[in-house]
Amino acid sequence: MTMVEQIHHPAPVFSSLDEIEPRVSSCAQIALFLDFDGTLSTIVPHPTDAQLDPHIRSMLKVLTARPDFTVAVVSGRALKDVRQRVGLTDVIYVGNHGLEIESDSICFREPEAETLRRELRSLSLQLKLALCDTDGLEVEDKGLTLSVHFRRVTENLHDWVRSVTLSTVGRSRSFSCREGKMVIEVKPQVDWHKGHAIKWIAREVLPASSLSIYIGDDVTDEDAFAAIPEGITIRVGEAAETHARYLLSDVVAVGQFLHWLDHAKPHASIANSQRAGR
Repeated sequence: MTMVEQIHHPAPVFSSLDEIEPRVSSCAQIALFLDFDGTLSTIVPHPTDAQLDPHIRSMLKVLTARPDFTVAVVSGRALKDVRQRVGLTDVIYVGNHGLEIESDSICFREPEAETLRRELRSLSLQLKLALCDTDGLEVEDKGLTLSVHFRRVTENLHDWVRSVTLSTVGRSRSFSCREGKMVIEVKPQVDWHKGHAIKWIAREVLPASSLSIYIGDDVTDEDAFAAIPEGITIRVGEAAETHARYLLSDVVAVGQFLHWLDHAKPHASIANSQRAGR
C-alpha cells in the first residue's frame, strides 16, 4: 500500500462503531497508543500548564489494570516530562517523538540521536540568542529535540519566527524542522519517528496478534498513523486529509471513546465464562 493510498477523509468514530466494535471485541490483546497534548490534555497557551484530563486519568487507570490492554503514551515532550504529567505506572512512555522509550522493563534511546546531544545544546543556545527579544516565545531544550513555541507571540511576528528558526537550523546538517500547532519541532536528521517507535514496541513487547489503536492530533502523529494501516487510527480535532481512518472531535471525546473501549472489549474473566458456557 502506497502513502497516497493511505490518505483518508476520516469518518467520525461514534458513527463507525459497527465496524470498530467487532475488531475490538474479538482480539486477544489491544495496544493503545496515545499522544499527550491535544489528545489526553487540552492545548494550553504555555506547555508547562498542560495537565492530564481527570476523566481520561480515571479511564487510563482502568485500562492499565487490564491484562488484555497495553497502554503507551507517545509524545513530543521529553520522556521525563510526559511521565511526570501522566503519573501512572504500567504505562510505556515514549518521548521526543519516539527517540526515547521507557517502562518498568524497557529503556531505549535512539543511538544516533544520543550522539548529537552536545550539538543540539549548541543549537538551542543559537536559537535563544537569535530569538531572545521576542515576547512570548520559548525555546525548549528537551535533550534529544528542541521545540520553538510561538503560540503566545504576536501573530504578525509568526513568519519572522519561522524564518529565523529555519535559517538557524539550516546552518546545521544534523537537524531538521517540522511545524506543528504553533510550535516548530527541531529534530535530529535520523530515520526514526513516532511510527518507528510504535513498530519497535509492537515487535519487542507485544504479542503478534495485538490490535494497535493510535490516537493523536498533530502532524507528527501522521507518521504513526501511516505506520499501522492495519490498525485503528484516530485523529483528534477537525476533519482533514490524514493517514488516520477515524475522527474524534476533542479531548472530551477521547475520554468517551476510552470509556466505550473498556466496555466494548469483554474482560478476560467474562470472556472465559462466556466460552465455557457454549
